[in-house]
Amino acid sequence: MTATPDERFERARAAFLAGLQALQAGHDADAEAAFEQSLALMPGRPSTLMNLGVARLHQGRAEAALQALDAAVAADAGLADAWGHRGVALAALARHADALASFERAVASGAAPDTVAMHRLLALGNLRRYDEALQVADELLSRHPGDAEAWLQHGRTLHCLGRARDAVESYRHAVTLAPALAEGWSLYGQLLKELGRREDAAFAFEQALAQGAEPELHRWFLAAVRGDEAPPQPPASYVERLFDAYADDFDEHLQQRLHYRTPQVLAEMVTAAAAGRAGGRPFAAALDLGCGTGLVAPLLAPLAQALDGVDLSAAMLAKARALGLYRELVHGDITAHLQATAHRYQLVVAADVFVYLGPLDAVFAGVRRVLQPGGLFAFSVEATPEPRPVLRDSLRYAHGEAYLRDLAAAHGLHWQAQRSGTLREDQGQPIEGLCVLLAAPAQAA
Repeated sequence: MTATPDERFERARAAFLAGLQALQAGHDADAEAAFEQSLALMPGRPSTLMNLGVARLHQGRAEAALQALDAAVAADAGLADAWGHRGVALAALARHADALASFERAVASGAAPDTVAMHRLLALGNLRRYDEALQVADELLSRHPGDAEAWLQHGRTLHCLGRARDAVESYRHAVTLAPALAEGWSLYGQLLKELGRREDAAFAFEQALAQGAEPELHRWFLAAVRGDEAPPQPPASYVERLFDAYADDFDEHLQQRLHYRTPQVLAEMVTAAAAGRAGGRPFAAALDLGCGTGLVAPLLAPLAQALDGVDLSAAMLAKARALGLYRELVHGDITAHLQATAHRYQLVVAADVFVYLGPLDAVFAGVRRVLQPGGLFAFSVEATPEPRPVLRDSLRYAHGEAYLRDLAAAHGLHWQAQRSGTLREDQGQPIEGLCVLLAAPAQAA
C-alpha cells in the first residue's frame, strides 16, 4: 500500500531527527545515511541537504559535502549556515576565493560575523591578501582578546607582512593564553630562530614537542638552533609542505629578491664541458634532481635531447609541467628515484638541492648508478670549512670541498671543475657556495 503524503512526511521527519541525533553523537556515517533516507522521502529540503553536507564534511569528504551544500543554497539562498559550511568545504578543496565569497554570503544572509570570522581570516591569508586579513584579525581580537587562535593567526599575518617583531608579540600572546597550543609554540620558535634568538627558539621548540608537535620535525629544528648532531635530512613531509606553499611565488622570489644565479652558473659549466661533444644537443638525456618549478629547464633543454625531473612537491611539479620542456616528471624523493629508475643519463644536475640533505653518500651512489660512462654531474652546495655536513640555523645544510672531493673519489667520479661565489642572498646577506662538475669514467668499470 502506497504511503500517504502525511506518512511520507512523518517518516522523513523521523529520519531527519535521527540524523541530527547521530550527528550530535559524532556518528557521522550513520547521520549521512539517515539524512539520505530523509531526502529519498522528501527530496530537496534545504535543512536536510545542509546537514547531509555537514555529515560528509566531518568524514573528510569535501567534494561530496559541497554537492549537498550547493543543493541546499540553491533551494534556499537565505540559509546562512549552509553558506558557512559551504565555505568550509571549498576551503578544504583549496578553492580559497570561492570559500571567501561563501563566508561573506553567510554574513549577508544573517550569520553572526564571529561565526565565520576565523574562516574569513584563513581564506584571506591563503589568498595572500594580508592587509585585509590583518583587519579581520584586529576586529576579531577587539571583541575576543582572549582568543588564542586569533592571536596565532594575527601573528602569522604580521609575519607574512614582514612585521616580524610585532608577530613575536602576537605569538607570545597565543601561547600565554593557551600553553598547550603546539602550533603556536612551533611558529613562535621558528620566528625567534629567524630573529637570531636561538635560546628562546630552543625553549619554544621544546614546548612544542612537549605539547605533541611533530617529533621528527622539531628535533630537526632543535638541532639547527642548539648545534646538536643533525639528522641526515629534514622530514620529507616538511619539505613537501614548504615548497607546495612556496610554488606560486618561487621563481620571482628567488630571482628578483634573492638574486639567485645557481642555475646559470651550473649551465655555463656544463656548456663549457660539453663544447667538444658532437651534435647540437650533446646529451641524449638529462636528469634534473629536485627540479622544483623548472628554473633549470630552459638552460638544459638546448643541451639535452630529453629532459626528466624529480621533486617532492606536487605543486612545484605542476609549474614545471606547464613549461612543456620535460619528457617525464616524477613526484618523489630524489634518492629513492635514483635507486629505482630504469633510465640512464649523460647529465645529472642538482641546483640548490643538497641544502636539504646532510650526508650525500646515498645520492652520489644513486647518481653513479644512473650516469652513463663519460656522463657529467653538476651540483651546488652552500660552503663550509667543516669536514662534515653542517646544519645551519637557516635550516639548510652546508658541505665542504674536502668532504665532496672524498665523496666523489669514493664513488669513482672525477673532479672536473668548480666555481666559488655567492649563490644567492638570505635576509640581505650573501650566501657563499660552491658549484661543482664531476664526470663518470669514460669506460664502464
